Amino acid sequence: MTTEAANPDTGSALALVESELSSTIETLIHLSVQVHDFQGTDEAKTGLSNNINKLIAQLQSLASTKGLDYVAVPLEIVNYIEDGRNPDIYTREFVDVVRKINQYLNGKSIAFQQFRDTLGAKIKAEFPDLEQEVNLIQSRTSL
Repeated sequence: MTTEAANPDTGSALALVESELSSTIETLIHLSVQVHDFQGTDEAKTGLSNNINKLIAQLQSLASTKGLDYVAVPLEIVNYIEDGRNPDIYTREFVDVVRKINQYLNGKSIAFQQFRDTLGAKIKAEFPDLEQEVNLIQSRTSL
């Protein structure tokens, strides 16, 4: 996965795509309203035709956007969206999972630190001549 640091144009391209997607969504909403309330008049046909042409132009513009070669969208997210689910929920769930894993690993790290200190104290008590080495090891492994 490549970030914006690898290609500085990616950030501006993403902003452009976001803007174009917002406009495309707005056009789709207008189309859905027009189709729902379609009267069959010449004026309604012209309006519907204009919005369909506008949508086609917006989709062509999105498809031809340059600078997105380095943006990788995980397949999981694409599948999530295709299933009709909100990608914001996916992001929230992902952050929750990462937070839980982080808490778990932090707990393990603290447990290992406590084990290191306890073992070091026992080694110093049983082998006083190793105290300097134990202190050296503890200082190198402290966070």
